[in-house]
Amino acid sequence: MPNKMQFTKARIAALEPVPGKRITVYDEGQKGLCIRVTPAGAKAFYCVRRVKGKVEWVRIGDAAAVTIETARTRAAEIINDIARGTNPAEQKRIRKAEMTFSDLFSEWVKDCKAKGKKSLGNDERNYRLHLQGIAKKKLSDIERQHIRTLHQKIGTASGIYQANRVLALTRAVFNFGIKTLDIPNLSNPAAGLKMHREESRDRRLHPDEMQRFFEALTAEENPDIRDYVMLSLLTGARRSNVLAMTWAEINLERRMWTIPGSKAKAKDNITVPLSSAAIEVLQARAEATGAQGWVFPSSGKTGHLVEPKKGWVRLLERAGIEDLRIHDLRRTLASFQIDAGVSLAVIGKGLGHHSQQTTAVYARLAQDPVDDAWQKGTDAILVAGGIKKPAEVVPMKKKAHA
Repeated sequence: MPNKMQFTKARIAALEPVPGKRITVYDEGQKGLCIRVTPAGAKAFYCVRRVKGKVEWVRIGDAAAVTIETARTRAAEIINDIARGTNPAEQKRIRKAEMTFSDLFSEWVKDCKAKGKKSLGNDERNYRLHLQGIAKKKLSDIERQHIRTLHQKIGTASGIYQANRVLALTRAVFNFGIKTLDIPNLSNPAAGLKMHREESRDRRLHPDEMQRFFEALTAEENPDIRDYVMLSLLTGARRSNVLAMTWAEINLERRMWTIPGSKAKAKDNITVPLSSAAIEVLQARAEATGAQGWVFPSSGKTGHLVEPKKGWVRLLERAGIEDLRIHDLRRTLASFQIDAGVSLAVIGKGLGHHSQQTTAVYARLAQDPVDDAWQKGTDAILVAGGIKKPAEVVPMKKKAHA
């Protein structure tokens, strides 16, 4: 077999593979251009040049897909690039080693875990649900238009709030690559993209919806979903805290749930009073599943319930209630407490709100008025839902203090 010939379609087709050996035949029509034939018979064009004392093989493409003229033109371009100081083979190696968005996100997650980021679970869920379209793309392939289109698509399908959270997440991940990992020549395609305008949300369960809501909740066949929703409503705790509730955090005798600072948004322990109705739910779960580990155990990676979305949608459809989110249950408890005459400062303490203006006030409050506030709020909810009659609501007894 010749090691050099004038390439033609017929001559290339006539090249036969050699068992156990890859053969190379050079083109007489273009310097540096060759075709390589594998033992299996695959044929591909290459440009071969010596760059800084090293022989580089730059693959042009399969002979079945690339014409001879195209291969010659590309070989000439590669030779010119090398003459100008650019090494196409090195660029390909760099390109192959370049991070994908998935790689960068994994590094970002490691950094967030080391720093104790509280909302990381939500970020990982948004990545899983909304960013798979760019996950396998090389970072340099992700363009501004990709992110803009994605933002608009999520806004239409899942709402503007969700779209904005995903945009903010994407922006943060790219900034991490630029500022922390110092990835060369990396730009942020999400930088400067305008968020959807968000309006302050004031949705809550209204008194006229409460009976339908409780009827639908009672009819829910999945006890985990039923109890999760009930405790979310009766404690006013954040979604992630209820999902990750453990029995070690619960003290039924003291009627208290202590959310550790490691799980709290403001990194301080939050003491959530447990009303009589919340105690009943927890006691029933303790008897049915045991009071060890997670309150809502699951076989998944986290070990606890993670995504109650399907059960929530099922519940709202059964109740005939629209535009209500799980987080609105937190606002519902607070609004019923306000209606019952409880002060904003007391409510803020139980909900774990922190701000420069109110922290000092919350810190001075005793737990008794907070306990009473939660009882008043949950009693009002149960009355509105038809679970209790007004006459059955009994004021809490004051605790004796030493």
